[in-house]
Amino acid sequence: MLLNSFFKTSDESINLLKEEKTTLREKQNKTLEADVKSVLDYRAWIQAKTNCTFDSNRILGIVAATKGAENYLPYTIPKIIQQISEIGMMADIIIGLNNGFECPTVIDRFTLIQNIQIIHLYTGEKLANNIPAPIFDNIMCQGKPYCFANIDPKQCRHRIFVVHQKQGQYSAGKIRVLGDIYGSLLLKSIEDGWIPPAILVTFDAESQFLVAHNDSVIDLESNGLKLILNQLQTHPEIDILGTRNKFAVYQNTILDGIEVLLPDFSAELPPIQWFIDIVHGRFSGFQCKWGGGTFGKTDVIVSLLVVISINYPGIRTEDTQLTILAKYAGFIGDIFLDVISTNRTPSTTDMTTEQLQKKAWVEQIYRWLASVEGLKLLYGEHNIKMLVNHGFPWFTLTSPITFVKLLFENRSTNFYEFINKIKLIALSFLYYQKIKSHTSKSPDILQGTKAKAYW
Repeated sequence: MLLNSFFKTSDESINLLKEEKTTLREKQNKTLEADVKSVLDYRAWIQAKTNCTFDSNRILGIVAATKGAENYLPYTIPKIIQQISEIGMMADIIIGLNNGFECPTVIDRFTLIQNIQIIHLYTGEKLANNIPAPIFDNIMCQGKPYCFANIDPKQCRHRIFVVHQKQGQYSAGKIRVLGDIYGSLLLKSIEDGWIPPAILVTFDAESQFLVAHNDSVIDLESNGLKLILNQLQTHPEIDILGTRNKFAVYQNTILDGIEVLLPDFSAELPPIQWFIDIVHGRFSGFQCKWGGGTFGKTDVIVSLLVVISINYPGIRTEDTQLTILAKYAGFIGDIFLDVISTNRTPSTTDMTTEQLQKKAWVEQIYRWLASVEGLKLLYGEHNIKMLVNHGFPWFTLTSPITFVKLLFENRSTNFYEFINKIKLIALSFLYYQKIKSHTSKSPDILQGTKAKAYW
């Protein structure tokens, strides 16, 4: 009798767990479906307002910046504008200075760029972490909010819009200033009749777009942006196109009399970042379109980032969430492996500046995994695992020949080198699992008043 009672109780517990799991999956599916519907609704609204007409003479670029960005922007902004000029187009670059951050010396240097116009914009009061602040063309934030105006297609001037986000309780964090740019400035301008550029690029302060046909040969003087644009123009069916991520340790360099940070591609990478570089864009689970270099149709990217920034003010990996929503919205996307976008990583010896010092490269991965853990709870691991790897990289076993070829592409293939790489892969996986176990206990809070203001 007692044995029967035990088995009955066990069966009931198992059934209860199954029901809870099913209920959770249904909730996660509904959340994903609701977000996808919002994205598609915004896109339909944009297409209706613009009558599906977009400016093919200009490219829109958007970057969020905070303390430290002054070390990169003096090089990357002129370089991106130069690359756009080389393909015979004009640039509209929006720089969002987050939460009171200012870099006046850097902005002043932009006036030296040929055929440039600098426009300063200012955010008004941000009433909540998920409410876009109005944006004005005067520091007093008076009058009607600023809207982009349509200009003569023959106007051969690049424009840089510097959005000075007011410091405030709800302003801190990259996603918050992006929310003001996408959810306020761009949407209101479109509503007011503005015809935006057809192509939009998201990038980071340190981003460079370079041609690299394999991991060993990076053409430092190449125009990767031109290659990406050509791919989009040749394949108009593509809605969103990512670059291949390339981590690099950055080093101090004097450029035109000022100190900047530039990537040193010869410097040793931390193990996880090294592994990600090899497999990004090539295997299931590593298909994320990184925010440091994603190109696409403006109506597509605006729709995605408006929904993300308004609904999830605690997200740290808006690019990962963008990749997920783009897939389920049915947008056609790809990662263009011949072009890299540079992404800064700390060296293996760098430490954080906190009182309790930690390895900086480990903290970089921790931040990413904590945010991914939040997305996993939001949408369900079953919905994101093909795009975002959160477990063992099975392709190392199912496609070993392809993987080994990538490991040794244009590199030494002697026995010593082979053993070292195998050790590095094992080390990467062990570190990854250790970090993952910590983040699973403290996932990022993506919504509500408890959503932290991360950068």
